[in-house]
Amino acid sequence: GWFQSSLLTAVGAGKEPIAPYKTVLTHGWVVDGEGKAMHKSLGNSVSPSDVIPKYGADLVRLWVASSDYRVDVRVSDPIFKQLSDAYRKVRNTVRILIADLSDFNPDTDAVPFDRLPEIDLWMISRMNELTKDVLESYNDYEFHAIYHAINNFCTTDLSKLYIDITKDRVYTEKKDGEARRAAQTAMYFVLSGLIRLLAPILAFTAEEMWQAIPHKATDRTESVYLNPMPTYDEALTYPAVREKWDRLFEMRDDVMKALELARTEKMVGKSLDAKITLYTTDAEMTALLAEFGDELKTVFIVSGVAVRNEEAPAEAHTEGTSGVGVLVSPADGCKCDRCWSYSVKGLHTEDGGFLCERCRNILGL
Repeated sequence: GWFQSSLLTAVGAGKEPIAPYKTVLTHGWVVDGEGKAMHKSLGNSVSPSDVIPKYGADLVRLWVASSDYRVDVRVSDPIFKQLSDAYRKVRNTVRILIADLSDFNPDTDAVPFDRLPEIDLWMISRMNELTKDVLESYNDYEFHAIYHAINNFCTTDLSKLYIDITKDRVYTEKKDGEARRAAQTAMYFVLSGLIRLLAPILAFTAEEMWQAIPHKATDRTESVYLNPMPTYDEALTYPAVREKWDRLFEMRDDVMKALELARTEKMVGKSLDAKITLYTTDAEMTALLAEFGDELKTVFIVSGVAVRNEEAPAEAHTEGTSGVGVLVSPADGCKCDRCWSYSVKGLHTEDGGFLCERCRNILGL
C-alpha cells in the first residue's frame, strides 16, 4: 500500500534511511454487519452521506472511536442504533449535571475538597481515575477503550449511583447551604473534565456542552478546544474512601433488588415508601454499616434503615451476593410534601399537608 511504497522510496532515494513518518496506525477492512465485504453489486455498502443526515456527524465519529480497528470493522444500521442509545445516555447524563449546576459559580460557590462528604470524594476519585485511563488510551490510540470507559462511567458511576443518591441533597437542601454546594462542587469537577475528555470524539456535542456549563474565570469560554485536557492527580485517589464506598455499593445492588421485588408484590410504590432492615452476622459488615449510620437511607433512597446483627428471617431477601439479608416494609409516619420521605415527626399544616423536621429546619418554619 501507500505506506509501504512511500517507506521504500524514502529509504532508497534519501540520503539517510529515514522513514517519511514517525508512526503508522492501520485498521482492518470495513465490512457490513454480517462481516461481509461491501460492494455496490451486493447493495450492502454504507455511505457516510447516508448515515450523517439520520444520526449526525458525531455518531459517525463515535462509531469510529468505538471500533477495535485491529480487526475488521463492522458497520450497519443496527450498530448505529445501538451507538445512538449510548450517545443519548452520555448526553442526558450531562444535561442532568448542567441543570443541577444552573445556580453554581465555581469561583465563589465551590467547597474545598477537605470539607466534602465522603460520597463526593468517591465521585471525584472515580473521575480522577477515568481521566488517567482515558488519557492513557488516547496516547496509545486505544479509542474503543475510551468509548467503553466513558459509557460505563456515565451509566453506572454517575446515573445509577451518584446522581441518583445526591438528588435529594441537590433538590431539597438549602439553596446556598454547604451540603448542596458540596454536591455541586463534585458535579462541576466531573462535568468540566468529562466534556474535555469527550471533545476529541464528540466534537460538536462537546462544544455545545461547553457553552452550556458554568465556568471558572480562567477557562477559555469561546471553545472547549482552547482549554487543556484534565490531568490525573495522585492526591485525589482517596483509597480508603474508595474501598469503603465500593463495598457499600456492591451491597446496594442487593437492596435495590429487594425493593424491586417489594414493588412487584405491591408492598410499596417508590423506594421512599419503604423502610428496610439489614441482617448480617458478619462482624466486619456490621461495623461497615455502622460507620454510615443515617447516611444509609440516603444511599438506598428509602425512608428508614435498621441494622440487625443476626440471621435474616425467612421473609427477607437473601439471594444477593453480599451475604446481607434485606427485609422491606412500608415506611412509618407521614409522607413529607417537600422531600417525599416518610417521617414520624414533623409539622401538619392546616391544609392537610406535612413537612418533616429536616424540611422544616431548611425552610425555617
